[in-house]
Amino acid sequence: MTWLTFDPILIEPAIVKRGRPTIGERAMTRAEHKKKERAKAKAEKLDRIAILDMETDPFDPEGVKLVYPFLAVLYSQDFDPIIIWENNPQKFIDKLMAALNDLPHAYTIYAHNGGKFDFMFLLHRLRGDVKFKGRGIMSAKIGRHELRDSFHIIPEKLANYQKDDIDYTKLQKNRRNKFKREIIDYCISDCRYLLEIVKRFVGEHGFKISIGQAAISYLRKTYKVDRIGEAMDGFLRGYFFGGRVECLEGAGHFVGHYKLYDVNSMYPFVMANYQHPIGNLYTIRDDARIGPNAIFVDLICENYGALVRRGDENETSGNFRDGRFLTTIWEYRVAKKYGLIKKEKILRTIECDKRTDFSKVIVPLYEGRTKTKALLKQLPKGSHDFNEAKKDDIILKLLMNNMYGKFAQNPRRYKEHYITDPGEAPEGEGWGDLPHFECADYWLWEKPNPMYRFLNVGTAASITGAARAVLLEAIHNSTDAIYCDTDSLICRDLRNVTIDGQELGAWDIEQEFDEVIICGKKLYACKVRGIADGHKDRVKVRSKGVSGRAWGDFVAMLDGKIIDVLNKGVTMNNRGQQFYMRRKIRATAPLRKRMRANLERARA
Repeated sequence: MTWLTFDPILIEPAIVKRGRPTIGERAMTRAEHKKKERAKAKAEKLDRIAILDMETDPFDPEGVKLVYPFLAVLYSQDFDPIIIWENNPQKFIDKLMAALNDLPHAYTIYAHNGGKFDFMFLLHRLRGDVKFKGRGIMSAKIGRHELRDSFHIIPEKLANYQKDDIDYTKLQKNRRNKFKREIIDYCISDCRYLLEIVKRFVGEHGFKISIGQAAISYLRKTYKVDRIGEAMDGFLRGYFFGGRVECLEGAGHFVGHYKLYDVNSMYPFVMANYQHPIGNLYTIRDDARIGPNAIFVDLICENYGALVRRGDENETSGNFRDGRFLTTIWEYRVAKKYGLIKKEKILRTIECDKRTDFSKVIVPLYEGRTKTKALLKQLPKGSHDFNEAKKDDIILKLLMNNMYGKFAQNPRRYKEHYITDPGEAPEGEGWGDLPHFECADYWLWEKPNPMYRFLNVGTAASITGAARAVLLEAIHNSTDAIYCDTDSLICRDLRNVTIDGQELGAWDIEQEFDEVIICGKKLYACKVRGIADGHKDRVKVRSKGVSGRAWGDFVAMLDGKIIDVLNKGVTMNNRGQQFYMRRKIRATAPLRKRMRANLERARA
């Protein structure tokens, strides 16, 4: 007889005791396995992020010479930095393409503002689907990789996070070899800083193509906002306006003590504190009664600077004295409160019984950012903890400020684009018989986007209307208000408001001035006079679309002169063409009689 013996150490006690796993235990094991696989895949995707940065010839101050790249750095935590230094433009592109092809994996490659600049040097080598926003590339395929413009997820200057300094004259062709190491180190540092904040964003919000997409996705974790159809979108879009920008006293030279007030996070504030429509059922009432669920009002009235509408050139203004206005209930209530509209005849109201504020999302974000800003004041600038807090601060701010805008997106404007070799056409219908643009290197095709998906423009219209209502009330409670812009007001004094630098929705004094010149919307200059003993005057200039303007330019514009402006940087279009933008700027707001008198007194 043979005896079989077993070492008890080799037997799994749990299996002996409990037998086979239950169905629930197997399901839990599968769920845990899938969770681990997802975490592993996410980590791998984060590792497959790379940064591309280029350095080019310095911009020509005369606006004649075109610029070309001579340095490219491909940077990732997954491989050592790849450096390409080449003065010949064609060889440069060839070497960069070879480096991209040799990368060990497929990467998502970001460049900051690359869609309007760096990627344009590669346009003739792109093939397949390309997403444009205006003249810039949002995303495109290049070989196995995807190019993305990080400015769409972090619409901030990189310097607002972290950036080193360099003397750009060192990049001139006849000097750059002498400073080669310094230029390369500078470019690598830019890549490193950008990778840090991009990976933080992607790690928290995924590979969203824009901050708007990330913000709306974040909002939807807490709130459900119903989509509306194309017809309803077309009807409600007439009630949607942006921020109010107004030269309240016309153009002129204003002398005296003026203050620039602004609201702490205006749009997040009105999102958190007003009830906005989120349903897809809007009820139209053709009577003069304003019910408790009214959101929009269609009326005829005399208007005294309260309600806005679009003019013949599609500009938004509150200077229309009478006629028909499509407005929000928020602006209508403030206008009625202060007697700023008269002889009104309500034609109809639009109601929505499904409404909410967004405080459950906005308030925690704002409180988080307030704590982060306080932390930044305590930490040593440039330290690891400071940089981590700075990332939090930027991303929290961008999330809050970009939640409302996505509701107003208009997909009717969207286009699909595709790049082929010359003589080829994309597969599928709708591309037409001829390309949108053709050249010897590639053909660019375009067609309307067939996939219309509307969100809820009524939600956006209510939010922006509430912001204009807050601004309107401030204008009424101000002394000598001369200019407003969305969430800010230039006046001598502001009454009946909370002045606080921290509280959500409170007003804060950003700056104080001794003189202000207003020439038009987004075109003004403010001066703080030097006190004595060689102190220089300090001038704040706001001139949208142009830079480098001085106080004297604004004085000249008030005299009726036209200022020639050359943009400092090269502009590149979606055909890869370079040009320096030249503009002529002048005073666009009318001089009022009182302003003419002030101007003459100031000159005397």
